[in-house]
Formats: sequence, structure tokens, C-alpha cells
Amino acid sequence: MDTLLTFFIDRVHGPYFSNFPIYQTLQGEYVGKFMKHEIASRFRTLNPSRALAELACTSPAGLEINLEDLQRMCRASQSAVILDRFIRSIHLLNLMRQPTRWDTVFLPVSMGLIDGVGQDHGLVFRTILNSLELLRPKIGIVLPDTLLRCPERFAEVAESYRQNGFLIAVHDQKQGIREDLPCMAA
Repeated sequence: MDTLLTFFIDRVHGPYFSNFPIYQTLQGEYVGKFMKHEIASRFRTLNPSRALAELACTSPAGLEINLEDLQRMCRASQSAVILDRFIRSIHLLNLMRQPTRWDTVFLPVSMGLIDGVGQDHGLVFRTILNSLELLRPKIGIVLPDTLLRCPERFAEVAESYRQNGFLIAVHDQKQGIREDLPCMAA
């Protein structure tokens, strides 16, 4: 086991994800397991200074699975919350294993997490980041665009993430990652 994975297991895995296996592939990537599905990361460069972490999930049969289908397998509402945080932690590990070429990396959150967390959005994930001592790059949170249908809830969730030190964006199907929404002004 490499030192980064040992560090992660010692500081984060036990308290938050003890039922979710994690390992390092021969290529050096970190992969998690959820109900026999492999959870991995892809990073898409948005511009020279920004990137978006994306889920790469494979079923036991080798089929690609999207987040919504993966979350449907969650039996309890808190499972969706833990799964969401686990996916973002896999992204963090894969980000930490390579030289960082981006100033900001955006990590999506799901409606399963938004609905499953009543308040203090970002507090647990900020604790995870602090435990990993990850200071750079800046981490942005991509909120689901469906949350925009509820402006008051969107503003409340965005402000909570902002108070925990995260940049806020929305994934717009037509325009991609948007940080310039008027309702997102600090």
C-alpha cells in the first residue's frame, strides 16, 4: 500500500467510509468499490487553470454506470450522502497523486446529497479536506442545475458551501460549468 493511501485510510477512510473498499490500481489510480461497482475518476480540463472531476463507474459486468443509477442502489437516504462524499474523496486522492496543473478543481455533488443533508452543507467535506491537508488546488463544488428550480434552497445551500470555503458553480447542460449566476453573488 502506498503512503498516500495509507494516509487516507488513517485519517479519513475509517471515520467516514469504513464499509467502502478502496485500492490502488497497477496504473497508480485510486478506485473505490460500492456494491461491487468500481468508482474511479476522470478529470476534464475546462480551461488551463480549471478542471472538472467526473465519475467513471463500471458495473461488475463491465458496463458504464451513471451516478443516478448508482444512487438508486442506495437502500437508505444516508447511503446516498456517504456515497457522494466517497466519490469526491476518490477524486481528491486521484488529484493528490499527480502534480496539480490546475488552480481550481470542481467536484460535483448530487441531489441525493443535497436532499440528505439538512444544513451545514460542505462542513463534513471541509473536515475531510483538512484531514488530508489539501491546500491546493482550490476546490469548487458543482451544484445540480435542478436545484436552480428552488432559488431559496439554492441560495441557502450555495451560501453554506461558500461559508465552508468552497467556490460554487452549476453544471448547465448547454453552457457547461457556470460560476457567473447572479443569485450566486457573495
